[in-house]
Amino acid sequence: MMEKLVTEDEYREALRRFLEICSCAAGSPEAAELEQLIVLMEIYEHENCPNPHFN
Repeated sequence: MMEKLVTEDEYREALRRFLEICSCAAGSPEAAELEQLIVLMEIYEHENCPNPHFN
């Protein structure tokens, strides 16, 4: 698993994988991966997607 999403392509790949496994069973290896993807995507969005409500 990546430590950080740097490019938009990496973000899109993470999003694709997220959608692929979002219905996984709790406690499965995919569930752990899903949690990691969520964190990585949130960090990427915070750093790269300006929120007009906070500027």
